[in-house]
Amino acid sequence: MIALEKFPDHLQTLQLKDWENLFILLPEIEMTSDFGQLKGGESLNDGSVSMPFWSSSEIARKTFAAIRNLDLCPVFDWSNWPEGKAILDDQGFDYNQIDTIVLCKLLTLIIRQDRFNDGYLVSCFEKGIMTKIIRSLKENIIKGNK
Repeated sequence: MIALEKFPDHLQTLQLKDWENLFILLPEIEMTSDFGQLKGGESLNDGSVSMPFWSSSEIARKTFAAIRNLDLCPVFDWSNWPEGKAILDDQGFDYNQIDTIVLCKLLTLIIRQDRFNDGYLVSCFEKGIMTKIIRSLKENIIKGNK
């Protein structure tokens, strides 16, 4: 992960062919309706119960891997970023109005939040948030707005 201060320089190193590793997933994401399943919670032989957890779908895993491989999650204090949380909570928000760095900060917020709130990433796929972010990233990159 790259510090936010150095993140603009990192974005400048990415070529369109690099971004295509993420953008090529858009059609599959758009055609998918099940991005994960809640598993676990079964009674075990010793009388205990296994912890429930979210298992992401293949497309969610591929998307996460593409984001990780491109290093699109800058390091910043995402837990104290109320503007980002407000954007993600606003179902009608127009993601096309924000720049690439803010879109990547939203990816950081989603992915980091999922570590503390299992299933958050899956819910962002199901709500169309991930699709909107990736589409907006694609528009920005095609227009040359890194």
